[in-house]
Amino acid sequence: MDPIGKSPVPVPILVLGKLSVAACWLFFLVRTLGIDTMLYDSPVTQLLGIVFVVTGFVLLTLGFIYLGRSVSVGFPEEKTELKTRGVYRITRNPMYFGGFLVCIGSCLISIHPVNFLLCAIAIGIHHVIVTREEQFLEKRFGERWLEYKRRVPRYIGLPNSTTAKQISV
Repeated sequence: MDPIGKSPVPVPILVLGKLSVAACWLFFLVRTLGIDTMLYDSPVTQLLGIVFVVTGFVLLTLGFIYLGRSVSVGFPEEKTELKTRGVYRITRNPMYFGGFLVCIGSCLISIHPVNFLLCAIAIGIHHVIVTREEQFLEKRFGERWLEYKRRVPRYIGLPNSTTAKQISV
């Protein structure tokens, strides 16, 4: 399968999102190498940050493994299969959600305004990508996608819109 598909957002926005993730993760690396340019340091935020980073990397890795040959940046041109097993039973977006957790963990470990800005940009852009990918998946898989979407939240712990409506009734 071609690893590069059609971008769900304009390419400059996609690149900005990917660079923001990478730079946010770099803050984590800089901090773990002992370069201390951070504004605040606490054993509590360090520990919590490590929990977020490790959890994020586990989700990201499991998502990658379960996608198998279907991994691509953007919308794949080739026929693909809807993945609903493994970690995809608890979140529709383990790779994105895992990346978000790593960015948030980086912010807790490397408390710096630039890191917070990078995290916000990365999560904002990638959330837009997720919503556009969901539109693509609905067109490609139809009712099967809609059934899956009703059962599994977009992100862990956050009910999908159908579940939220049922809870509020």
